[in-house]
Amino acid sequence: MALVVFVLLAGGGSTAFATLTVQRAEQRNAERAMEENTTLVVRALLAEAQHYSDAVRDVAAGLNTQANLTRADFFTATSAVTKARLPGATSLSFVAPATTAAIPATQVYWRRQGAVNLRLAPAHSDTGEHSFVVYGRTLDSVPVPIGVDLSPINAPAEALATAERTGQATMSQAYVLVKDRDLPRDQQQLSFVIAMPVYAPGDGSLRGWVVLAVHGTDFLRASIAEQTNSAVSVALAERRGATTFPIVTVGDPDASLPLVRERTVTIAQREWRLTIRPTARLLSASDRRMGTIALAGGSVVTLLVAALVALLIGGRNRALARVEEATAALRSDLKRRKVIERTLREREDELRRLALHDSLTGLANRAALEGQLEAALREQARIGLLLIDLNGFKPINDMYGHAAGDLVLAEFSRLLVDSVRAHDVVARIGGDEFVVLLAEVPDEAHAVMVAQRILDAAAAGPVRVDEDTVPIRASIGVTIAQPGDTPKEVQRRADVAMYHAKRTGSHNLAVHDPAMVDRRTADAALADDILVALERDELRVVYQPIVDLGDGSPVAAETLLRWEHPRHGLVPPDRFIALAERNGSINAIGLWVLEQACRQALQWDVRYVSVNMSPRQLQEPAIVGEVLEVLRRTGLAPAKLVLEVTESVMVDETAGIPALRELRAYGIRIAIDDFGTGYSSLHYLTRMPVDILKIDRSFVNELNGTPEGAAVTEAVLRLSHALHLTTIAEGIETSAQARELRALGCHTGQGYLYARPQPATELRGFAAPLDGQPLPL
Repeated sequence: MALVVFVLLAGGGSTAFATLTVQRAEQRNAERAMEENTTLVVRALLAEAQHYSDAVRDVAAGLNTQANLTRADFFTATSAVTKARLPGATSLSFVAPATTAAIPATQVYWRRQGAVNLRLAPAHSDTGEHSFVVYGRTLDSVPVPIGVDLSPINAPAEALATAERTGQATMSQAYVLVKDRDLPRDQQQLSFVIAMPVYAPGDGSLRGWVVLAVHGTDFLRASIAEQTNSAVSVALAERRGATTFPIVTVGDPDASLPLVRERTVTIAQREWRLTIRPTARLLSASDRRMGTIALAGGSVVTLLVAALVALLIGGRNRALARVEEATAALRSDLKRRKVIERTLREREDELRRLALHDSLTGLANRAALEGQLEAALREQARIGLLLIDLNGFKPINDMYGHAAGDLVLAEFSRLLVDSVRAHDVVARIGGDEFVVLLAEVPDEAHAVMVAQRILDAAAAGPVRVDEDTVPIRASIGVTIAQPGDTPKEVQRRADVAMYHAKRTGSHNLAVHDPAMVDRRTADAALADDILVALERDELRVVYQPIVDLGDGSPVAAETLLRWEHPRHGLVPPDRFIALAERNGSINAIGLWVLEQACRQALQWDVRYVSVNMSPRQLQEPAIVGEVLEVLRRTGLAPAKLVLEVTESVMVDETAGIPALRELRAYGIRIAIDDFGTGYSSLHYLTRMPVDILKIDRSFVNELNGTPEGAAVTEAVLRLSHALHLTTIAEGIETSAQARELRALGCHTGQGYLYARPQPATELRGFAAPLDGQPLPL
């Protein structure tokens, strides 16, 4: 009995000592983890705030270089700012100052720069300063209120004033943004803005401010989520004089341990107070209940030893053997069960993933998409659907192999995911077919904006395959779900729109219209006929004069193509050109048109002849040599040839720009057709081989003798003059339009006012000399 008592006392003392030691070690671990997480939070917050401030400075620096600071300049300068790059950001705005007396003039000025429907709404009528939102770009689909006066709102007004005084990026006090005040109260967040002044490039005077609006909760959550793994809760407050004003708290603090840390940081001239507390996750990671385990284990061991000592006389060895055997069996059984359960869970997860995801790209598959689409329609959610088909994917597989095709699909999948929001659904439903299900779409324009963003990203991101750069081309059909729609009907409309986009040309989008019909069967037959149309002598060339707007005399001619089909009659170019591009016959047809135009130009006393060139032709490796061979064969001087291309060619440096540069080096001039209706911008025009801009007929039709009607045409003419480019107005139909174009400084044009496209034999005025003097083209 004495031996048993001794064992119990010794075991109890050892257990108490071990338990105390373990508890102290766990306390030190918790404190160390808290210090590490506090340091991570402060660093992450400073780094993220610096990232936001740098983005505002970059946009302001870009706008500082713009002479007129148009709406297009603003959207170009802010295009790199996205929700993915700045998760907490909600909008970007340009704010312009104005006194009460200058409000009408300020409104007129910014309307001329592109803010067409701008209406400045002063919040007060005194003679003080106002600060109006002129341009706005939302980053979370909630519209930015344009024309609102920020001067009476203390938080942004103070930030604007400080930024103007210091010339530095300045953060405002926390407040509810104007754009969020119509939201339900539980969706409103305390937010802040970061303002940076924008100056005129000449005299350095203040133009206004770039203002980035940031949701406080989203900003704090994005700043610390990856760093702390939800181990701590962070409360953010700001100092307002002697008062600390709470802004937002992220995470659920655990008050069981007094491990609170407080830090003060200064960001963009604003002082913030951080209160950091541990969460249950941190405490569970540092507190593994080792003290309890040590106490329980020690007690059990002590009792077992005492029992064993008491039983030594009767059957010590047999008892020990049974205990050890039972313990080993229990451990083995538990280990085996854990392995089986883990294996089953992993297999279930993998089967579930394979059933709903594409194995190559990791995107949702058709089954997952249809489930999501059916659920959204059942809930009558406002959704949009984009059906995307990669153009020219089969030749990639044929030329480079299926491994290269898989690489293109994987890269395009990554591009799609980066181009949409996290809660949108991206799916691959076929070989080269993808679908994007847009959730919470406010209107059709939003869906079109997303589709255009995908096309722009694809054009800017060719895929490297071996030693070649393979461009990504796509056609996108866009539709918005209507009440009563079925999943099949929504997908059918998107499919019809996608095919319409494919018919109108490579790398394009189309919004479904009830007037659209499914012409795939008819187009397939027409595509077969265009392959032999040239051989059957069914193609005709007509010419439309380009005239001097001063006296109406012809100075050049644009070459146009017509197809006289034996069954369908006259087929318009917009029906068959896209078909010829897809089946490859456009190259032979284009070279034939070029040769006809060159031979005809030699018979006329004109400055030049203009020929349209397809983007598909410019992708041919031998196109430069083939054009030069036509000039050599016909004897036409390169200076008398102008090649017209569409704007889509000018934004893609991998598909035609090198060929255009080489052709221009031989003296052939390059014109952009239908300028202003596609991709072109000042950024591209300053770098690309361009000589002539053709003002699209839609802008000419707006000419009505008013400044508003002439705004776009006048802007194109000024841009051309600044870049030393020639301009030609298209679609002139009335004498009034011709007079207004001359008054605006346009000297050359074409349209039904002067002549419709006609065969060469029916044109008049081309054979007679034009007084022997070259016109200023």
